[in-house]
Amino acid sequence: MHKTAILKKYQWPMTGAMLGALVFVALYGVRVLDPTCVDWILNNPSPDPSQHYLGWAFFRNSTVRLPYVGANYSVIYPYRTSILFTDSIPLLALLGKLFSPILPARFQYFGWWGLLCYALQGGLAQAILARLGGVRPGQTARAWASVAGAGVLVLFPALTVRMFAHTALAGNWLVLLAIWLWLRCDALLPTTWRACLAWAGMGVLCAGIHLYYLPMVGIVLVGYAVRRGLQKRGVAAVLLPVVCFCAAALAELLLLGAFASNFAGYSNGYLNGADLANLMVPGLAASWEQNVYIGLGAVAALVLAVVSFGIACARGKAAAAAGFFRRHRIWLFAGAVVLLLEAIAAMGNTITLGGVTLGTVPIPQVLMDFWAMFSSCARLAWLAGMLLALLACSAVLRLWNGRVAVVLLAVCALLQGYGQRDELAKRFATYHDDATYTDQTRLTDPAWENLAESGRFSHLAFVSFDFEHDEFWDLAAFAADHGWTSNSFYMGHMDGNLAAVTLAGEMNTLSADTLYVFVDEDELARDSFGLNYYRLDGILIGSVEPLDLTPDPAPETDSHAMDLRLSDVINGSVTADGVELGSGGEMMTDSWMLFPGTYRVTLTGSGFDHSYIYARHGLINQETYKLNIEFTDIAPEKMTFTFTTGEPLYYWCTAVHTLDDTPITVTGVTVEKTA
Repeated sequence: MHKTAILKKYQWPMTGAMLGALVFVALYGVRVLDPTCVDWILNNPSPDPSQHYLGWAFFRNSTVRLPYVGANYSVIYPYRTSILFTDSIPLLALLGKLFSPILPARFQYFGWWGLLCYALQGGLAQAILARLGGVRPGQTARAWASVAGAGVLVLFPALTVRMFAHTALAGNWLVLLAIWLWLRCDALLPTTWRACLAWAGMGVLCAGIHLYYLPMVGIVLVGYAVRRGLQKRGVAAVLLPVVCFCAAALAELLLLGAFASNFAGYSNGYLNGADLANLMVPGLAASWEQNVYIGLGAVAALVLAVVSFGIACARGKAAAAAGFFRRHRIWLFAGAVVLLLEAIAAMGNTITLGGVTLGTVPIPQVLMDFWAMFSSCARLAWLAGMLLALLACSAVLRLWNGRVAVVLLAVCALLQGYGQRDELAKRFATYHDDATYTDQTRLTDPAWENLAESGRFSHLAFVSFDFEHDEFWDLAAFAADHGWTSNSFYMGHMDGNLAAVTLAGEMNTLSADTLYVFVDEDELARDSFGLNYYRLDGILIGSVEPLDLTPDPAPETDSHAMDLRLSDVINGSVTADGVELGSGGEMMTDSWMLFPGTYRVTLTGSGFDHSYIYARHGLINQETYKLNIEFTDIAPEKMTFTFTTGEPLYYWCTAVHTLDDTPITVTGVTVEKTA
């Protein structure tokens, strides 16, 4: 086909894609597109973007051992994990690793991924709306209306919120691509063989980008299969594409090492389901993760569609509408199946509607274990949200003439942006701020580079498993930049219990090629190991062999204060001065790893004579144990207790409960190792 003809044929999807790209550049600027600039990722206050980038950086330096081409042997050395579990967009990580020898030392693909997501979101949304809205060649006004409608999808809240947060989950265009294949299957997939090839490709894309897209796209595939069945195309035409989708995704996951990873926990045993009323009513979500609101503009489009349909029927077009539904009854039935499956998958087994819990459906443990792989199942409602937005905008397209539809859908797109004005403004301010793109690492002492250049070290070991500290990500980036391995990292679906126990056990055998890092509470264990200690940028490091650095003297009092901002609080609040508890208040401090020894814990504040205080430890989702503690100082403003342990205490913490209506304030919790 001649180039001019191709441009003419695809000019409107390309216009939608350009709209998406322009929105991306307006929000995030162009500096995120510099593949050598990673500071804007590492400076993000959320740990997730750092996890995504550093997961790729460690994977880039990892050895390749067949058959697991996606296995990462560097990030939790000497154990194996998968690039899948660092949410580093495995397909792009594999491509980057292939060309790694010619890439710069620091290289990121997340900025271009973001631009691609916005462009594909706009282009595919326009193509689907033009199809559903009955836009024909030469209908310029209606084509522009479909572009305006695409703006509603470009500003879809799930895309806005996930971009450069859970970056792989910004690939909402995968769902749109599946819907497009479904709508155009008669022309694009005329044979079973071609359908199998296309849906297998979708399986590869989903498994290679993020696992949550597998069920969403899979539900669309069920809609495709239902329609093929109602068309009486035969068993092969119905089942083979489904089999190919599942087989291709499974084969890719095997190659990525998804089923051969250490520390991978596949089920957390619970489901964060969606309140489906939240699709159209904001503020009903029980948590940020369960927020599935489709946006003010999409809701406006739904209202417009319903009102427009009522007006059309009142004007005597009910018969025409009935004829339309009759002609498309197979599509409508298949679509109803998709929405029903979507509702079941997204709600989980606890049924909540309009903020009211209607009940919990008991399900077999085997099904729960499988379902809980997608524990944040509320995300699956994104499919229903995008379908509703597409159907609403396409109805407006069909029920109004082109010029009116342009205005109505443009207003909907503007409302979609207005409803997210605070979030959009925050992102604009962040990504247009020069400080976002400056090196803000805490590792400023030149001695760090000297250690790297000395060749004495090839491994960075954290003493315990705790990635909540700000220094953690700077240290991990240091190791990745210099081709070192690391023993600790944050991964999706991670078995934190196994990681905590394993890291503590590794300290029984010390190695000369390892630089040990004692972050915050780990300093309490410094006298447990025969290492040479030094301090760089306030961070305590240890090595088996002496270094040409000033030794760090052992402190007279080995104590550390807990960060009360990390406490879990019920019926209370975290303030600048500490934690305030009201009637029925409970406070649980951050969890620490404590090595064997004797400890003194001091709490300061007020109202302690009306409180119950204890300490506990225990692995996640397993039985916890209260410690036998002895109070040595009891006063309303100060409580001190001691305890001794002969074994490591995993996830140790201190709790404060109120006993009556007297308010309690906790201004400090200090832990001291006395022996």
